[in-house]
Amino acid sequence: MDFFDYVLNLEEQFYQEGYQEGRHENLAHNLIEGKQYGLQVGFQRFILIGLVQGCCSVLKTLELNASIDKNIDLIVGLISEIPGDNEDVSVLTYERNLVKLKNKFRVLLMALSKHWKHLAPDSGDRLTFEAVEKMSKIVAGELNAFAEETDAESTPQPQADMW
Repeated sequence: MDFFDYVLNLEEQFYQEGYQEGRHENLAHNLIEGKQYGLQVGFQRFILIGLVQGCCSVLKTLELNASIDKNIDLIVGLISEIPGDNEDVSVLTYERNLVKLKNKFRVLLMALSKHWKHLAPDSGDRLTFEAVEKMSKIVAGELNAFAEETDAESTPQPQADMW
C-alpha cells in the first residue's frame, strides 16, 4: 500500500520541487534586478549634483567676484550636506537640499550672464540650468518606474513616474 501511495504522489512531489526551484531562481533574479535598478536610480539622482559641483569647481578657479564666489560656496555647502545613503532622513535631506541647490545654481548662472562674454567669447550660447539638467538626462538616461495605486472601488492602474 505504501508503494502505491508514493507512486500516486509523484506528480505532487515533482510539482513541489519545480515550484521551489522556480521560486529560488526568481528570488535570485529579483535580487540582481533590484540592485541594478537601485544603482540606476542612484546614478540618475546624483548625476545632476555632480554636474553642478563640477561647474562650481571650474567657476571657483576663475575668481570672478565676491558675490559669485559666495554663491559657489553656498552651493558646494549644500552639496556637502547631502548624504550618500538611502536612509529616510538622508532622502529628506537630499530632496530639501536639491530644491535649494537648483534655485541657488539658477541665481549663480544669472549672475554669470554679466561675465559671459568674457568667459566664452566665441560662444553665443549661455550656460543655463536647463542645459545642465538636459545634459544630466542625456548622460544618465531616464528611468520610468511603475507604481500601482489601488483603491477599494477600482483595479490597480500602473502609472509611470519619472525618477
